[in-house]
Amino acid sequence: MNRLAIYLPTYHRPHTLRNVARNIAEVTTTPYTLYFGVEAEDKESLDAAKLTGHEVVVNAHDPGYSGTIQTMYENSHEPFWFHANDDFEFLKDWEKQPIAMFENAGVKVVGVKQREVDTTYSAICFARRSYIEEQSGVIDMPNRIFFPYNHNYQDTEFTRTAQARGVWASCDAPCIEHRHPGFTGGEKDETYRKNDATVELDRVTFEKREHLWKNL
Repeated sequence: MNRLAIYLPTYHRPHTLRNVARNIAEVTTTPYTLYFGVEAEDKESLDAAKLTGHEVVVNAHDPGYSGTIQTMYENSHEPFWFHANDDFEFLKDWEKQPIAMFENAGVKVVGVKQREVDTTYSAICFARRSYIEEQSGVIDMPNRIFFPYNHNYQDTEFTRTAQARGVWASCDAPCIEHRHPGFTGGEKDETYRKNDATVELDRVTFEKREHLWKNL
């Protein structure tokens, strides 16, 4: 069995999938399985993902990043996982140092850097599968990676919960570059327009839930 699952949700970006799959293959040395996660209505992405030859999973939960990640988790078995985006550039040996940090049995989640302003958390993480099975990434939902926000704040809650439990570590080694197509300058693409539409709603949900990990 492969050691690492790479969960890669995609939304209306079929043109990116072949390149990101090739990039991962060129720079990854740890045995891995790449899972593309798509929404049922996004037929173009579904077809493009299948053409890569990697695993393709259709979201079976609420639409969005959290539900798609959860569906891929439920259809995989690897002992470690990494959640990705379709606009990442993976750097050479990107996974080696984060996975090595799991040699410390107390580490369940490893956050990686991608130029965050707030360096006390990471939007992108590696984690042990057993952590989700035994403790869950969501305090009030069993065997769940992310709380089902529309799109924003699920990574923040996941990090804050792991930190409060004392199972989080940060890796400073270069890992990925987040390219953000359409994010700066010009018109944002459909993915980012969808994300932006629920920022305020997700912020309110996050603030209502903060007491869960702050009271651990």
